[in-house]
Amino acid sequence: LDAGVRASGPPPPPLELNQLKEEAKDGVYVYGLFLEGCKWHGKENRLVDSDPKKLFTPLPVLQVTGKRAMDKVYKNQFEAPAYKIKKRTGQYFIDRFSLRTEDPPSKWIMRGVALLCSVD
Repeated sequence: LDAGVRASGPPPPPLELNQLKEEAKDGVYVYGLFLEGCKWHGKENRLVDSDPKKLFTPLPVLQVTGKRAMDKVYKNQFEAPAYKIKKRTGQYFIDRFSLRTEDPPSKWIMRGVALLCSVD
């Protein structure tokens, strides 16, 4: 069990909920999440800077799977914390999800990037 880790990210190409035709062959699909502090670039399939004055952007469907720890790629990944609501406390923390990036993870940490289930 210790040899297993979770892997996540939008499947290439990124999909919207209405584009899903069948269940995931491996893992599960998660939808309805929002990014705070950045946005997802669909063509490049990675995190990029958000548009000016845009606080929240929808994340395309996220595929969550399991992998062996030795097979997981840690380079070009940001472990984004996910919260139930905008209030970021341990009470509302869900987990961390790996998202692809070309920038160092410290950039996204300093910007306070997170995944949110609700932006209300």
